[in-house]
Amino acid sequence: MRFEGKTAIVTGGAAGIGEAIVRALVREGASTVFLDINEQLGHKVAEELSGTGRCLFLPGDVREEAVCARTVKAAEERFGLVSILVNNAARLLFRSIEATPAEWQDILEVNITGASLMARYAVESMKKAGGGAIVNLSSISGLIAQAGTMTYNTTKAALLGMTRCLALDLGKYNIRANCICPGYVKTPGYYIYVDQSGRSREEVERELSAQTILGRLATPEDVAGCVLFLCSPEAAYVTGTYLVVDGGSIAV
Repeated sequence: MRFEGKTAIVTGGAAGIGEAIVRALVREGASTVFLDINEQLGHKVAEELSGTGRCLFLPGDVREEAVCARTVKAAEERFGLVSILVNNAARLLFRSIEATPAEWQDILEVNITGASLMARYAVESMKKAGGGAIVNLSSISGLIAQAGTMTYNTTKAALLGMTRCLALDLGKYNIRANCICPGYVKTPGYYIYVDQSGRSREEVERELSAQTILGRLATPEDVAGCVLFLCSPEAAYVTGTYLVVDGGSIAV
């Protein structure tokens, strides 16, 4: 177990990619605290992992600074100093030039401010632990232009910049910061996006799969495995960069 004795925090961990990351970290020995606004799903995941003795769910919203501070404190009290932070929580808001100030504030508060607040408080714990790893979940949407999704793409691009700055500022504390940029992943959020298109799920999946080199969409577990790598000792010399997990879709 690669992370035995380590304490991890995952935001947005109740479903989709976040849930897969939580399960993977616990499986690999990490004592994992995860945060989500969906209390029903969060408690369900925590109950399923309760037998490990290495999982704690805390309901809460990363937009609230007190929640971020409380999450880190609870992790320290329950499991010990934090070594891993995965900023996965995200607002899926797809708007272009018509986006209102309220919509911009909504998505920025979750995707950007929430990630920075979690990093702020987790870093204080990581410093005491002698180092750590931060992984921010960006997207290929932060690397390319896509029609009608300016709000989402802008925040995911901003996460890339945030990650580079975190890496630069925190390297002296032996804290690494990296990004994961997934392509299309079969998550609840993906299916909401597809259903809003008015097309069948099968039709959209065939079309998107054909745009990849590997001929399929990603599963949450595909992404979780790459997150584990960036948190692990095998990535000890990797910081300030991003790993694209998209089946090769932006390579062609």
